[in-house]
Amino acid sequence: MADFTPSFNLYASDGVTLVYAFEYITPPIIGWPSDNPSSIGYNNTRASGSITIPEGEKSYNIVLNGILLADNYTTLTTQIFALRDTIVANTRYVLKCEKSSGIYDSIKVMRLDKIDLNPSKRVRIQKYKITLRALSWS
Repeated sequence: MADFTPSFNLYASDGVTLVYAFEYITPPIIGWPSDNPSSIGYNNTRASGSITIPEGEKSYNIVLNGILLADNYTTLTTQIFALRDTIVANTRYVLKCEKSSGIYDSIKVMRLDKIDLNPSKRVRIQKYKITLRALSWS
């Protein structure tokens, strides 16, 4: 049985137009919830009992640690600027994550913070970390 390598693709808010395909993502993916319900409880001050109102799911962060690979410094810097300029902050996207072969999870996300680049003097490889806020728009 062949090893499965999940894919992570970022689409425009329509969920159809591909914006960016993350090629080399390294573990871990931080903040991936398995169950993330949210509700508000109101306690009665005069009697026993409470009322619980379901709210839906809370937003959370998805952190992707990635690597950009290139043959030379010029190509690498072009990839770095393309990453920064393509995934614009405060813009609505849909992240499609492959959970198993052919099975995708679609999550509405926005980039709210800067893309962290690992400071190095490498000319062919650049590590980065991008944080996407999930469920931040409806």
